[in-house]
Amino acid sequence: MSTLITNIQRYSIHDGGGIRTAVFFKGCPLNCRWCHNPETMAFAAETGSDGRTAGKTYDVNELVRIAMRDGIFYNMSGGGVTITGGEPLAQDMGYLVTFLRLLKQNGVDVACDTCGDVPWENFQAVLPYINVFLYDMKTASAELHREFTGKGNERILDNLKKLGRVAKVWLRVPVIGGVNDGAEMAAMIDTAMTHAPSVTGGAAREAATRMVSLLPYHATGTGKWAEFGKKPPCDGFYTPSPERMLEIKTDWEKAGFIVD
Repeated sequence: MSTLITNIQRYSIHDGGGIRTAVFFKGCPLNCRWCHNPETMAFAAETGSDGRTAGKTYDVNELVRIAMRDGIFYNMSGGGVTITGGEPLAQDMGYLVTFLRLLKQNGVDVACDTCGDVPWENFQAVLPYINVFLYDMKTASAELHREFTGKGNERILDNLKKLGRVAKVWLRVPVIGGVNDGAEMAAMIDTAMTHAPSVTGGAAREAATRMVSLLPYHATGTGKWAEFGKKPPCDGFYTPSPERMLEIKTDWEKAGFIVD
């Protein structure tokens, strides 16, 4: 299994603390109908209608060298590298662990943006190298999750419960108008409380697990669906109003979470 990269985004400020380099891995076990990076869904390289190829192989040492170009900014800002995608933990784990081990040897803080739908053993393999997991929660309902991502969320929630006991977890909730911005959001808050046990656990992990980012839906990636020969996402999605986003933020805070 070859590991493909679709993008290396420098000076990122939305994928963890400080200034970061985000490495986008190609291939994901889910097919979220609102995905704004549809070129990262398939595990194979693809060529868009504009001739752009999505998916490139990198020697692992070359990838580390690229990531270390901004080492001074990581140190100054408290940043580092974020592995994202696609799903970074669904890749060749030998390649990924080598990459992470070399980053750790260079003193780099690493965040892992994950959908959670991978074998628990993959989490265990990277635990020594990840400073924080940016963990997606899309729905509480397995049926809704299956309808809009192609798979249920049973393994995702099980992994979240396990991960909350042993690592720093920062929940990331895409707020999709027409999907989870209503009664489903209350169920998601309840699920977060029951599946993230370190919320009431040790102080060292409590603050990290209490963190949640609310990410309102946006359609900026819609054009890329057709470009890579994919059926465009559902037209019924919309961005929740600022007033509704504030209500949702308040509900999470009342449940004891810190909303970023």
